[in-house]
Amino acid sequence: MTSPAWHVDTVLLDVDGTLIDSNYHHTMAWWRAFTETGHQVPAWRVHRAIGMGGDRLVAAVADEQTEESAGDDIRTAWERHYDAVLESVPALPGAAELIHGLQDRGLQVAIASSGLPRHTQHAIDLLDADGDVDTVTTSEDAEASKPRPDLLQVALDRVDGERAVLVGDSVWDVQSAKEAGLQVVGVLTGGFGRAELEGAGADVVCQDLEELLRRADELIDPGR
Repeated sequence: MTSPAWHVDTVLLDVDGTLIDSNYHHTMAWWRAFTETGHQVPAWRVHRAIGMGGDRLVAAVADEQTEESAGDDIRTAWERHYDAVLESVPALPGAAELIHGLQDRGLQVAIASSGLPRHTQHAIDLLDADGDVDTVTTSEDAEASKPRPDLLQVALDRVDGERAVLVGDSVWDVQSAKEAGLQVVGVLTGGFGRAELEGAGADVVCQDLEELLRRADELIDPGR
């Protein structure tokens, strides 16, 4: 248990693997994109990179030479393959309830995603959360994507947030938040393990969003 609760005014929420159950859809879309462009990579390596921005993922999974010679083609193919399964991606249990619960506690809620704007908007529509979040950042809002902290800072600037906690599922989420000097709650919903998230610097790791909501009063103090 964490005592006392963190005194924050803003909660930053990752999307893929945190609010929607999309990490394995992304893994297969990227794997198919690599394969059809002639680059053989194992799916497990792709999964380990999910949570990074697409501008970084190709080099991380393959190498810089592949990024230079085929990065744009791979990203184009990934987008096509992910679009083909987008409608089958579900919200994670407790996602909408978490957003509403944080708002009810007087906290600002900011979406901080490295995803494409239309993919992020699809997730917000899926959660019926358009009127429940204070701002949304996507891959178009910062030059450097996760694990750099730029997107998080943009979100905080937009809501004039001074003290924030990030909720995310990947080591890349954790690293970006720690570089920004934020507290981090990790969740296991994206396939990264508890030890991995703690090793990257997560302050608390919850099994899922439902556990996080149950523990919200313990972890977060929204007092001004």
